[in-house]
Amino acid sequence: MNGQSVTPPERRRTILVTGGTGTLGRALVTRFAAGDAAVVVLTRGQTSAGVLPVCPSVTRLRGDVRVGGSLGVTRAERAELTATVTDVVHCAAETTFNRPLDEARTANVEGTRAILEFARDCPRLERVACFSTVYVAGRATGCFGECDIGGEDGFVNSYEQSKAEMEAVVRDAMPDLPIALYRLSTIIGDSRTGCVSGFNAVHHALRLLYQGLAPMVPGRAGTLVDLIPVDFAADASYMLLTHAFQPGRTYHLCSGTTRSATLGGLLDATMAAFERHRPAWRKRSIARPALVELDTYELFVRSVEEAGNQVLLQATRAVQAFAYQLAYAKVFDARHTESALAPYGIDVPPVLDYYERVVRWCVETNWGAPS
Repeated sequence: MNGQSVTPPERRRTILVTGGTGTLGRALVTRFAAGDAAVVVLTRGQTSAGVLPVCPSVTRLRGDVRVGGSLGVTRAERAELTATVTDVVHCAAETTFNRPLDEARTANVEGTRAILEFARDCPRLERVACFSTVYVAGRATGCFGECDIGGEDGFVNSYEQSKAEMEAVVRDAMPDLPIALYRLSTIIGDSRTGCVSGFNAVHHALRLLYQGLAPMVPGRAGTLVDLIPVDFAADASYMLLTHAFQPGRTYHLCSGTTRSATLGGLLDATMAAFERHRPAWRKRSIARPALVELDTYELFVRSVEEAGNQVLLQATRAVQAFAYQLAYAKVFDARHTESALAPYGIDVPPVLDYYERVVRWCVETNWGAPS
């Protein structure tokens, strides 16, 4: 494994992390590396190595959960891993909303099946953490709880559906493996700095708003929008994994009913941040997007497709899958998670307390473009 053995001292924990170069994964690896565990990060490519912390306790191993239980590593590497791994942290996922369903299933469902097959071969195994999304709720509205399964009303996109199917695989494995499920809300940046380490549909939507290419958004002004910062997601996940692990449980890492922001409030905060941090922007007189019902938005999408305006068409498609989530108003109950984290002083900050920092970072870095 890059010339390094992952065999630890007899009592040392060895944590296998998939998706360790993603937004949450790399933050978790950094926290694990600060402890006394050996960390093995399964990565698909060579170029991702630079985002991992450089320290003796972190080893990068090239592999791929999509190829099955071998994890895409050599027989000798797999044997060494199974003999030493005590914890499996499965963050790897296909998170693009509009992937064909079969592609999303290959990564999210079959990839999870493969990691669980591997976990069953680990005699020292103590914990398996599988990360999902609160949006397995799909088109459900109202309050969605940690014990709810979701999907009865259908899904907005292939990502939601494949993650719900992934969770079914995980629940089937819970009787014979020490597994906990962690459902994440949408991660938008660091609450302290505003820095965005991984762009998603929210950031693409912000760019379209900035460019005046999102004239309308489906939803109502009072609809709550659940967003979380990466530092909370990582701190909470780390503590739940290392100090409060409960197999068989499902946790919601989200803003919930008290820390979320309303859709109208977010739009107002976005426009105000654009004006504050790019004074020249206000000269363009870009109007705040109109909030409309879903059927009106769908008429708009069809009219854009029929008109054939490629710029507006690409913009609409880029935000469409996320925009549809806003049309199905829901809140996420996280009472069990909040109770588990309370002894450690970890609490999610209100969205509007840090949201402007994220918008400012996007604007001032041109959405992460190289200088």
